[in-house]
Amino acid sequence: MNHFLWLPLLLAGSTVLAQDNPPPAAAPSPEPLPISEPAAVTLTTPVVMPVAVPEAAPEPAPPAPATEAPTVPAPPPQRVPPVAPLQLETAGRWAGDFNAGFSLSAGNTDGHSLNFSLDSTYTRPEDKLSLFAHYLERRTRSETNGVVTTGITDLQWRLGSRYDRNLSETEFGFVGAEFSHDRVLDLNLRSVLSTGLGWHLVKERDDLWDVYAGLSWREDYYAGDGVEVDGAVRQRYSTGEMLFGEESTHELARGTRFKQKFVLYPGLLVGKGTRAMLDAGLLVDINQTLSLSVKLQGRYDSLAQAPAEKYDLYLITGLSVKFGR
Repeated sequence: MNHFLWLPLLLAGSTVLAQDNPPPAAAPSPEPLPISEPAAVTLTTPVVMPVAVPEAAPEPAPPAPATEAPTVPAPPPQRVPPVAPLQLETAGRWAGDFNAGFSLSAGNTDGHSLNFSLDSTYTRPEDKLSLFAHYLERRTRSETNGVVTTGITDLQWRLGSRYDRNLSETEFGFVGAEFSHDRVLDLNLRSVLSTGLGWHLVKERDDLWDVYAGLSWREDYYAGDGVEVDGAVRQRYSTGEMLFGEESTHELARGTRFKQKFVLYPGLLVGKGTRAMLDAGLLVDINQTLSLSVKLQGRYDSLAQAPAEKYDLYLITGLSVKFGR
């Protein structure tokens, strides 16, 4: 009951409060902002950074069509005169054999004999120089009624040289000189100069064979009052000769060599006589330096007069020393 009495009082109080406190005035609206013109906008081009992209392998180019290479003429080959391999091994130095033999006899006939010979060559691809020498001496000793007699029964020497120059693979030219002495023939000195052409028939490792031909000039000087030559006694004799020769070297087996040389000298004119020379030898190696040698030497002279024979033949054995190999 009392609650309803307070209700009119509360309503009256709220009215009085409303009159005493009027509502606040509305806030003034803000002034509009001045509108400015839009600023110019600068557009920049975007920078694109390159991105590394792996390169694709290039496709192989198609093969070019085959074309024939231009033909270029080959230069002419240089001609080098051939020499056998054995000669190439000794090229640029002297090489050859030195032979020595000795014999001694005692009893009914006392005596001895000596024999020396040299055969050497100096070889280069384009030429060859040969040197040869020979010495033979025989002495005897005899006793008659207490009288001892010693004498030289034979004395010979020969020295010569020849130069060969290759003209082609199979041909060569040569010049030579030779000097000799023979006591049995009363020949003090014989000089022979020769020249000609030759051919290499065989030029292999183990076999060499040459043939040659040419001309020679010979001069003889005789001892004492001279000898009968061509129907007259002469102290000096000169004549021209033809020359035909051949020589070869063969290796028959390892360490066994055979050499031979034959030369014929017919006179250029009728009645001028004919000479011939033969040298052959077999060498068997004992070691790298020494060899056993067996040599056959023959000489023929159609103009030789009695008591001298027209031919001489020697068989000589001994030792040989190799050098330059």
